[in-house]
Amino acid sequence: MRWPLSLCALLLSLSAAGKIPSHFGDQMEAQLSCRGEWSTDYWRSYFRQYLGQPLRVWGEAEWFDAQKAQLAGNPALEVWVELPDSGVRMVGALVKGKVDTVRKNIEQRLGYTFESLPGPYPRYLSKMGSVLVPVTGTNEEQVKWYCARWHLGNRP
Repeated sequence: MRWPLSLCALLLSLSAAGKIPSHFGDQMEAQLSCRGEWSTDYWRSYFRQYLGQPLRVWGEAEWFDAQKAQLAGNPALEVWVELPDSGVRMVGALVKGKVDTVRKNIEQRLGYTFESLPGPYPRYLSKMGSVLVPVTGTNEEQVKWYCARWHLGNRP
């Protein structure tokens, strides 16, 4: 049986959606390290292409199932990107593990360090602006790893 070319293309595109490409980890690690693409439109499109529709919209961000991706040796549970009108350019990942383990994995695999920041709760910052924050109030150990830039009205 011969299928029309347009139907074959549609089936191929549907089978590709929701499958993490081989470059996913590299792309995300670069972004989370503040060395990647800053357009939230780019990331929304990228996540939709490879991860499907968002799980939810929460905290002015779209959250996607990370499909068990490994990011610098850490299992990613979800990834998120800020909505275009939020005023923040942020892409992040929710990873499973204790903050000390996640931090050590990133430092060993990606070659940069995090410094502890003073304040009422634990936060860690790299020189490039990458941030680690342990998530509290859950039964499992989780860490938010993200990079953010704020739109202050004086730059695109």
